Amino acid sequence: MSPYAVPLLSTLGGAAFAYLLGRFLGRHGVTPEGDFGGQALSLIGAVLLSSFILLTGFQVAGSWSALSNARSGTYDEARALTDTYWDAGGLAAGDRTAVRALLRQYTRDVRTAEFPELARGRTSPAAWQALDRVRGAVRAAGAARPEQAAAKAAAQSALATVYETRSDRAAAVKAGIPRVVWFAMVASGAFLIAFPAVLGLTSTARHLVAVSFAGAAVAFAIVLAAQLNHSFREPFGVTRAAFVFAEARFSQIDGSAAPART
Repeated sequence: MSPYAVPLLSTLGGAAFAYLLGRFLGRHGVTPEGDFGGQALSLIGAVLLSSFILLTGFQVAGSWSALSNARSGTYDEARALTDTYWDAGGLAAGDRTAVRALLRQYTRDVRTAEFPELARGRTSPAAWQALDRVRGAVRAAGAARPEQAAAKAAAQSALATVYETRSDRAAAVKAGIPRVVWFAMVASGAFLIAFPAVLGLTSTARHLVAVSFAGAAVAFAIVLAAQLNHSFREPFGVTRAAFVFAEARFSQIDGSAAPART
């Protein structure tokens, strides 16, 4: 199913829910003037609306911030991988080949195997093992000359950044808004939609159109917040673009045959 089908169906469902409430609970005639206090109705409606806006705004702002941090973290990890790959150029020929091959393997594992797992809320054990093999190869690399020792130290420092950013990504997969907030948002949205019908809104065509639009807006806001809450899931989640970029940089570094940084 397309990831855009869920918000569409939920929006239509919210509109249908509001329409049915207005159709069957609303009055079918003109409401006599003075049945309800206008000030009381305005106050109750404002409270319901404010509650829903507060909860939805909290959800969207928090989820959007987490999504932005997760996306930034993947590029930080990709840059650290590139730095490690570059620094490995100063190692002895055999060590350089081994470390760079393992870095490519790890990056490929993240791009192809781990991102589908991230969408399901977990990381890939195989990717963790691939990164550990990189660390083992860097640690075992020889440092007979000063420039090789400097390259090894630089590669270890960059690799530590990879571990740090990867750990942040693993934490971002498990992060989310507390479930009780979701229940409160859905309940306040339902009360907000039902409010006009419960108080006896006349079921004229104009009123039903307005209530249906409100129901659609509420349902769309809830689903939007829910989709933003998953940092690595379509349609708004982080993509594997950072690791595609890292692989392209690996190829560029191989072509440049640049020396290690100092």
